[in-house]
Amino acid sequence: MIATAIHILSLLPLTAQILRREPQRDLWLYGSIALGIIGTIAVLSLTGEAVQSRGFSSALHWSELTVLFAFGGMAGCDTRQQVWRLAGYVGAYLLLFGGVAGVFESIDGAAPGQVEEQVLYSAWLWVHIGTSLVTYALVTIAAIAAMAYVVQENALKNRRPTRWSRRLPPLRDSEQMLVSYLKWSAWVLVIGIVTGFALRQVEGTSLWTVDHKMLLTLLGFAVICVLIWIHERSSLRGRMAVRFVLGAWLLLTLAFPGVRFVTVYLLG
Repeated sequence: MIATAIHILSLLPLTAQILRREPQRDLWLYGSIALGIIGTIAVLSLTGEAVQSRGFSSALHWSELTVLFAFGGMAGCDTRQQVWRLAGYVGAYLLLFGGVAGVFESIDGAAPGQVEEQVLYSAWLWVHIGTSLVTYALVTIAAIAAMAYVVQENALKNRRPTRWSRRLPPLRDSEQMLVSYLKWSAWVLVIGIVTGFALRQVEGTSLWTVDHKMLLTLLGFAVICVLIWIHERSSLRGRMAVRFVLGAWLLLTLAFPGVRFVTVYLLG
């Protein structure tokens, strides 16, 4: 419970960015991101959840840490799009994940189980884990940008901007973010799929056996590729693009934390 409390408290300053009258890319923003990173690393250290652990809460915590690093990098480097305006919503998302992870840790403790020894020392494993986490982080931020797009679009249609919509990135920026981040995630996911097949070779399992994780990952990759293809061909805009992004996020959520949840808590 101490680890969960530290984690939750470390994410509150980032979530509080929602309350700022005019979000800024300043010391408070970067300080809150850094505090969230430190808090997440602390909870991983206290619970002993290694990146190669097969537990459900471990998957949530490591995905949170990757989202924080990815968002911090985007906020610092991407000057064309006002991605920092999503800070409070990224914090709220991570707060939700941290709360869910804390609940399951209190029920069953940090879930044991790691990969086999021959796989543990394979470079393919670490590349696969890294690309999987980065892909999920990019798609997560794209999904948050998609929700910002919906809020801004409703405010413009109703001609009633709210205090919440004024704090979000402009409509055009939200659209560009959700598409560009999905493009990046597609390239990273290609590496993740290739290394996933390489890991099967190391484990001595069939390359063509499709399990739930592989199926959901391939479906997510297909959704991302279809969105990119349609966008390049016809300038796909609006709610249709949002549906594609949220669909890809849902599939990858089921493929990564979802499969861990089923394996640990339902199948035992």
